[in-house]
Amino acid sequence: MQFVDTHCHLEQVEFDTDREEVIRKASEQSIVAISSAISIEDYEKNLDIAKNHVNVYASLGLDPTLHTQVENALRQICNHRTEIIAIGETGLDHYLERDHAERLKQETAFIKMIALSKELDLPIQVHSRSAGSAALLTLQKNDAQGVHMHAFDGKASLARNASKDLGYYFSIPTSVVRSPQKRKLVKAVALDRLLLETDSPVLGPNREIRNEPSNLPVALREVALILKKNEDEMREIILENTLRLYTHLRDRRYSS
Repeated sequence: MQFVDTHCHLEQVEFDTDREEVIRKASEQSIVAISSAISIEDYEKNLDIAKNHVNVYASLGLDPTLHTQVENALRQICNHRTEIIAIGETGLDHYLERDHAERLKQETAFIKMIALSKELDLPIQVHSRSAGSAALLTLQKNDAQGVHMHAFDGKASLARNASKDLGYYFSIPTSVVRSPQKRKLVKAVALDRLLLETDSPVLGPNREIRNEPSNLPVALREVALILKKNEDEMREIILENTLRLYTHLRDRRYSS
């Protein structure tokens, strides 16, 4: 294990024609992937992918816009508690939802998912599109633990405070090569709270080309350049951060 793509979506239809090849390419680069299913209909598919590939682990969550399904999602996740290594992604989406009442419903569902992650003692992967401040406040008010902010698009100052004061982790996606906001995020997040992700099939180095886990080294190189660090040193720092949060991966690494 050299790299961990802490957040991707290998169960999505974009990979249906060549999923085995995509996973093989990641494995050849010693990349382990955490694949997140965000709809109940994809839970079993995502779990099967993880079961059949030693370099893929499963996370189960719920897209914020599907908040009406939260009770069913909670039951399904509990049924698979021994098969997953994280809850998520889950959270708030104020970009797609502008109605205040619907946003409150998202928050109610989010709070239930936070409670479940604490009950199961699993990290929680958080979606906060155009809702960075609201998501961080909800997490803090509900004493969330093992927080992983995925593809955070909020202000760098919010990430700085959350990583340093609250110990939240932030994953930098491969789109960092073309995103000024993500470059600011790299500089703001505490060094011991930085992670990497692809969020594939989206947020790739080239927005016109489908993203995949094998692109993760692109993000590593860019982060190392931004922080003026040796690439191998940066890889070790980020891997250690990842294993600190995702203890299932840590146990696998040191038992092998």
